[in-house]
Amino acid sequence: MIKKLSFFLLLVVTIYTRFLNLNWDSGWEFHPDENNLWGASRSIKWFSNLDPKFYAYGGFPIYVYSLLASKVEARAVSAAAQTLIVILLFVIGKKLAGLSGGFLAAAMGVFSAGLMQAGHFLTVESLLGLFGLLLIFELCEVCETSKWKFRKLHIMAAAIVLGLGVGTKVSFAVFVLPFFSLLRPGLASKAGPFQIIKALATPVLSLLVAVSVFLLTNPFILTKWVDVMTTVEYETKVAAGSLSVFYTRQFIGTAPGWFQAIHVFPYVTGWLFLPMFLIGAFVVCFKYFKDTPCGTARSILIGSIVAAVLSFVPFWAKWTRYVVQVLPVLILIAGVGSAWIWEKGKLGKILAVMAVVSFLPQFFFAMNVYSNEDTRVAAAKWAEVSIPKDAKIFTEAMDLGILPFNPSFGKNIKLFNFYELDEVRAEEKQAKLDSLLDESDYFIILSRRIYINSLDYPDKFPRSAKFYRSLFDGSLGYKKIYESLPGVIPALSRNLSRIKSGTSYRFQVKPGITAEFFPEETFEVFDNPRVLIFKNFHERPSLDQNL
Repeated sequence: MIKKLSFFLLLVVTIYTRFLNLNWDSGWEFHPDENNLWGASRSIKWFSNLDPKFYAYGGFPIYVYSLLASKVEARAVSAAAQTLIVILLFVIGKKLAGLSGGFLAAAMGVFSAGLMQAGHFLTVESLLGLFGLLLIFELCEVCETSKWKFRKLHIMAAAIVLGLGVGTKVSFAVFVLPFFSLLRPGLASKAGPFQIIKALATPVLSLLVAVSVFLLTNPFILTKWVDVMTTVEYETKVAAGSLSVFYTRQFIGTAPGWFQAIHVFPYVTGWLFLPMFLIGAFVVCFKYFKDTPCGTARSILIGSIVAAVLSFVPFWAKWTRYVVQVLPVLILIAGVGSAWIWEKGKLGKILAVMAVVSFLPQFFFAMNVYSNEDTRVAAAKWAEVSIPKDAKIFTEAMDLGILPFNPSFGKNIKLFNFYELDEVRAEEKQAKLDSLLDESDYFIILSRRIYINSLDYPDKFPRSAKFYRSLFDGSLGYKKIYESLPGVIPALSRNLSRIKSGTSYRFQVKPGITAEFFPEETFEVFDNPRVLIFKNFHERPSLDQNL
């Protein structure tokens, strides 16, 4: 009774936190992925034009968003999906590991900063996470239902969910793996030809249903096949690292798996999450190989684990969203592991509770983000009263954070593409930068995406690295006059005070304390970037000495 009441309270917390301040950007549209999806949805004219002309994602979310009047309403779809995710974590966790498993899995889902953040974005990750859990739920029902007519309903429901998932993002196709668990009952060691054909027919027919749902939600794929495949090829090359683009610089020299373990999971979950996930995976596999009564259901989870891992671990591009879209499945497994620990006595209960408590620091950080004004909006308001209206300003191109500055300073703002500073015709671009430095009164940094990667890889980006190093040490004649709050909790943040240590750089958090761990950049640059404003005091020596 207490756990059920506690789950009700968790559900209240979920609804409050997921729907908290969905207009967090004050309408300035900072998130590029949101803008792409929303723009595509605005191009849909029902029954006369169903081609979104944007193929990085499937048609299903675009068609859903096309029915809504605003981006806030579209974000509410993600918030609702996250609420359903918490409910499913409780229901499936209870089915697999008892009431403790359901409660612990749901608690981790509620307090996951990554899931809360995804619930505030008009992106596909929340839908994909929901579809992943729905697929597991329906396949578990298939394995536990004795009457064939009800099993068929659950199989068809699972096929529809798979089709909707792939219709949302093609990478969801890896979740076809759990379907093969349906083969297990009919492929026993003494199965005859009829049993084998029957066993094969079920998953094959269900996959045909899934394909039909996919085509129904992506009708343009038949007429725009070349365009769709061109986009898929481009996205695949970016994810694999065979195509170098400016927004993947942070992944240079990083190792798949290790990068996520250090720079993603500690921020989107808690520091005890990965151990609990590994314990949960072991428990599920152990009970499966012991062939317990729930063995078939456990095998579904094994397939889901494989699908989840395959969907993001091998990629060269390792954005937070690649983890978040499979995070509900991983949290479910961690809930199973926590429940197993819970059953091991008083010490086990303490460890299980600690696993949930470890989520709280980042959870409260995320709460703080959506309880306060966006850092770029706040910086623009500060600039409006602190910077002369006729001041000349320049800033980094390719960052939408400049938008709230435009009403006050738009005609005097110039953009410079630092991503190109070390590319072709570098001397020409350097001369343009030097001119901007001389004639501008202020320089604005809107997020960490450029300067962090430039300073981390000075051999690859020597000119931009020298610029930012000279900017921060004051030798350019520009001094920092404004800085927003740190992007992450202080214990894991980096500030601008860099300390050379051998061939690597560390960031000083406070005197005597340094921190090497910091989040993958997209965890903080979309909704809570650090904004820095520098004023030109015209004290810079010869450019040749600095740049």
